[in-house]
Amino acid sequence: MRQSAILLLPLLLLACKKDSKEPDTKQAAVHVKIGHHPQFSKGCITVEAHGGTGETERAEFKESQFDSNDPVLNVAVFRKADWSRDVEITVKVFEKGCAEAQLVDERKRTFSFASAGRQEWLLEDLHTADEDGDGFVPPGGPMNRGTDCDDSRETAYLGAAELCNGLDDNCDGQMETGVVNKTWYLDNDRDSFGRNGPGTDACDPPSELHVEVTGDCDDERADVHPTAEEKCNDVDDNCDNRVDELFTEGPGALGTACTEACNGTYACNDTQTGTVCVGTPSTPLYADADSDGEGEKDSAPVGELCPGAPVPPMMAANTLDCDDADLSTNTQATEVCDGLDNDCDGQVDEQMSCGVLKKVEDPVLAGGNWRTVAVHPSGYPVWVAGLDGRLAVKMDATSEFVSHSGDTTTRCGPAGNTLDWHAAWLNPDNNYLMVVGEDGHIGEHNGGSCSSFQINLPGNSEYFSGVVGVGNPAQVFAVSTLGQLYEFIGTAQRHDSSGRYFGLHAIGQDTFLAVGSKGESPPLMPMVNRYTRPNWNTPASPVLHDIEDYEGALRSVWAASPTLIYAVGDGGLVVKGDGQSQDWERVLPPAGIVVDYVSVTVPPGGENAYVIGNEGNAGRLQRLTPHGWAKAPAFATGEPSAQLRDIAVTSTSNFWIVGDDGNVYHFPEPAPSAQP
Repeated sequence: MRQSAILLLPLLLLACKKDSKEPDTKQAAVHVKIGHHPQFSKGCITVEAHGGTGETERAEFKESQFDSNDPVLNVAVFRKADWSRDVEITVKVFEKGCAEAQLVDERKRTFSFASAGRQEWLLEDLHTADEDGDGFVPPGGPMNRGTDCDDSRETAYLGAAELCNGLDDNCDGQMETGVVNKTWYLDNDRDSFGRNGPGTDACDPPSELHVEVTGDCDDERADVHPTAEEKCNDVDDNCDNRVDELFTEGPGALGTACTEACNGTYACNDTQTGTVCVGTPSTPLYADADSDGEGEKDSAPVGELCPGAPVPPMMAANTLDCDDADLSTNTQATEVCDGLDNDCDGQVDEQMSCGVLKKVEDPVLAGGNWRTVAVHPSGYPVWVAGLDGRLAVKMDATSEFVSHSGDTTTRCGPAGNTLDWHAAWLNPDNNYLMVVGEDGHIGEHNGGSCSSFQINLPGNSEYFSGVVGVGNPAQVFAVSTLGQLYEFIGTAQRHDSSGRYFGLHAIGQDTFLAVGSKGESPPLMPMVNRYTRPNWNTPASPVLHDIEDYEGALRSVWAASPTLIYAVGDGGLVVKGDGQSQDWERVLPPAGIVVDYVSVTVPPGGENAYVIGNEGNAGRLQRLTPHGWAKAPAFATGEPSAQLRDIAVTSTSNFWIVGDDGNVYHFPEPAPSAQP
């Protein structure tokens, strides 16, 4: 610890021994250790010693005698010769000098010098606190003295100059009395910036709304001041004499033209953080797949239309159409007898009394597994044929079905036959029926009798799967499940190809389309062969696009015209082609359940295909137009719970559907009578 000679010399007091029992002055001493605050550099500490008799000895310690690195004073007190045995030592602390009026702490203690030896007095809690090092201490200590009112500021103490700083500098309990050296500005919006212009000179603010900082260009808005963020709002937010300067250059600059809105220009967005294209209100546009001027009901917008602009193709500015895949269905259409809501009023065939799509109840039809149906273009007669030699005809609208099955005398084929008939064609010129099926059997029925013969088909369980006639007199053609096209001119002529055939249809008198599968065993791949007169032996095969991931066969084909052909098959496969093109496109099936399609037909002169198929044991009727999958007539009692096999259509107002378990449906059939 630091020792000071200036302290030791005045107190190095020598005295003679009074008797042998008392130590002499060199043998008795008190070591006083005085701790002080490291910043107590401008105060004063005194040490006084008095032995009861003789003079009191006193030492003072001032500014230059304090060391902040060693905040302890070491004082040695030796007994003077003229003192008594007991010596009283007093330590005093003064702020800013050693005047008695500045005393802030005092400690006394008596030490006995009755025996030799060194004694020690440690003073660590003297009130010397002086954080700001100005020599003044705050009130405290045992005497609760001190005049420093702010020990964190060196400029604040009793008698200091009062500054214009909003603080009590001279520790008189008051602030800024009469000192004028600040300019104050009114801050009406309390954003900490005063308004521009002359201020008020004063030490203290004239009011609680005055501040020392100026520069506010709009003192009525707290969000406008020099340090505010510039926003896109037509306001000088940061008071730099510029408006929206961050948004007037580069892409999206204010006032420049834009195309996202009608007659658009860029303007500030709602959050004022950037720009957005604004213009005159647009009209939403909706998909109009059938181009009838009406968009699909309840559909979402697919675009916008600016005022005065023409409506783009296949779009509409409304959602009125209840079937956007059917050109003849919209709010302006005329209701016709077809089992559909043509005028989109929510009703089907209203006020027409044309009937419904309903199962035909006839004893002749019951239990038959019907495979094919043929109808005269006039609507009658109607022929149905199926497994086990079942064959029946309805000659007109008022008659019942008449059986010509294998157990009748008017049958086709040998007596009692159970031949499976798979396809039929009705000659429109003489009403004769051509029916073909199992093991190459062919029958021609005139309504009263049948002449039949058999073609020897190679293989087992093979059969004729399609038949059609062209010309007048008609020339008959048939295809087999062995991929053969037969031409009947006197004797049958056979034209072979690989794979299997399941459907046949003619385009005029010189072209046939046969559909089926490549190869005769799984995995099957769909196939279309086009035969053209006279080269029946060299069919051409159109390319079926987008079927790389498909396995299965095509089961039916129908040429609505030379340029519109539909073919359908297993697993929802539909392809659409042109009789003159080698490229046919795939039509994806409707979303949802997968239907195995078995038959397709198009009403004469139309473009909309009627397609039947099965989902498991449930029969389905669907309708496909050039614009997509449209709504189909609904079965009056719900979809059949048996598989359907064939459909024949003479017009949208008359069609027949046949299937298993005696299911024969006709549109239109009289609706069930209302229950009383």
